[in-house]
Amino acid sequence: MAARYWMAPEHGRTVIPCTPAQRGRALGLVGGMGLLEAVRPEAGAVFGETVLVAGLWTANEGRLRLVRRLREEHGCLLGPVTLWCGQRLREERDGSLEDILGRLAAADPRLPHHPWVRAELARDPQDGNRWERPFATEYEVAIAAALTVFGPDLALTARHPATGPATVAGIPRRTVLWQQLVTADGLELTVLNAAARHRPQGPPRHTTAGCAEEWLAHLPPAAGARVLVVSGNPHTERTLGDIARVTRAAGRDDLSLHPAGNGAPERPWRLELCLGEVARLLHNDAVHTGAVPVVSAAARRA
Repeated sequence: MAARYWMAPEHGRTVIPCTPAQRGRALGLVGGMGLLEAVRPEAGAVFGETVLVAGLWTANEGRLRLVRRLREEHGCLLGPVTLWCGQRLREERDGSLEDILGRLAAADPRLPHHPWVRAELARDPQDGNRWERPFATEYEVAIAAALTVFGPDLALTARHPATGPATVAGIPRRTVLWQQLVTADGLELTVLNAAARHRPQGPPRHTTAGCAEEWLAHLPPAAGARVLVVSGNPHTERTLGDIARVTRAAGRDDLSLHPAGNGAPERPWRLELCLGEVARLLHNDAVHTGAVPVVSAAARRA
């Protein structure tokens, strides 16, 4: 029942009819479950590495800024950072080509002239193949967001090509598996371009679990690493659970996963976003019966 009414193809973007009072009471309940507030590590916490689960432009920028604040204002040692992106076409909610160029220029007038941006702009925005247009996918959108956060000195270093055929019919094979960037102060930022997969709901694209599997296969963390997982509410708990299941299945019980993320966005569909995540948590519990759930401290208190 929850899946039918609360789970839309993309993170609960259904509209549930209710009065303002009902909406307020429901938000109070999901807030008590820990799905609304920001999640932060302690100041000065030390991690072997950090993974950041990417999404739409606003999420990418907010999560990258959180990484910067944790390092610069809270004294956290994050290790190298990997952005988990992949084969999802840029959506209207990511912004148009003009929107992205405007954001880059507003962040720093030099950014539209960055070598990586110039290479994107050399693509034909009217190309009949949408996968070949400028800033075509989440992968390129995430790199552009990183430029707005870390500035024009963000340098491209190592780049690993993808091999093998396409994973889903109708979606082209990847040419890049990952691209490494380095900030002016030495932070290593690796952008993973995960392959599209079929999903229980919605069109094929990469998934959190798929990103985790490719991370373990191609960019494996050190034995016993403390890993900070940056996402954002209301997705923080579900994302951590998805990753924990993949690491256990891969025999990486040595890893210690720790959540971080911004609070749930103040949007008119905030409740629907949260209810979609409740449905996904229930779905995961049903599908993965017997797996040890990852439950946030806030949820345990509720």
